Amino acid sequence: MRRSVRNRLAQLLLEAFEKPELRAAIAWLALFCELAAQRDRPEVPLADLLAAPRAVFPDMDRAVDVALGHLIGPEKLLRLRRVDTGEILATGMVSRVEGEPWVVEPEPDARATFTAVRERVRIYTGLMARLGRRAASGPRDPLQRAMAEAALCFNAGLFFEAHEHLEHHWAGQPKGKTRRFLQGIIQISVGFHHALDGNYDGAVNQLGKGLEKVAGTTGEMLGLDCNDFLPKVAAAREAIVKRGRARMSPVPLSEIPRMSVRE
Repeated sequence: MRRSVRNRLAQLLLEAFEKPELRAAIAWLALFCELAAQRDRPEVPLADLLAAPRAVFPDMDRAVDVALGHLIGPEKLLRLRRVDTGEILATGMVSRVEGEPWVVEPEPDARATFTAVRERVRIYTGLMARLGRRAASGPRDPLQRAMAEAALCFNAGLFFEAHEHLEHHWAGQPKGKTRRFLQGIIQISVGFHHALDGNYDGAVNQLGKGLEKVAGTTGEMLGLDCNDFLPKVAAAREAIVKRGRARMSPVPLSEIPRMSVRE
């Protein structure tokens, strides 16, 4: 997946942790992907998108213009194209053009990797369902909540999103144990991102740096069960080192430890 598309998708997910309208936007994006997958080309008539059943997407009854406004437009993920003239609409205010011959399609860079986009959105949709179930009972402390949200990403194989989410909170922390611990978990997330891609040097180096920063941490830290997680991270790194650079291949998600977080 192109970096620009990955970054836009990640931003959508991370903002959705705080903003319900972004969760609705992800639901609409998932519906678009579902309908587009049934066609020869990833294009869906706007009328079909708006009329599609929404029973499996409970957030979709929120304001359509608000939700699609996060998806449609320059530097976003989708665009509206008028079939008869080729005109591109620069806004997601679909209520203004209902009944006219418009199609919804990916922006060109997202279209080029649409299969990967669809898979990412499928994972995001599952995370949004879990987020909705835990919203009322989740941790109230901002850092513990951020760790729990990062764990949702991490355990779904979204290591880039996990590290981006924690990095936002790490940047505002004063120097000390908490900041160092967050940086360690960030580097561990980056390390497993490289491991999943089969990048030996990136995995070994980042996992090593992360483990160094969290060394000596025991018990629970920001809700994370360090006694369970950190030894498994060290073992996973050791397995990669033992395999060696020459025999390195993408590490299956099943071989990457899960973050156990108290919610």
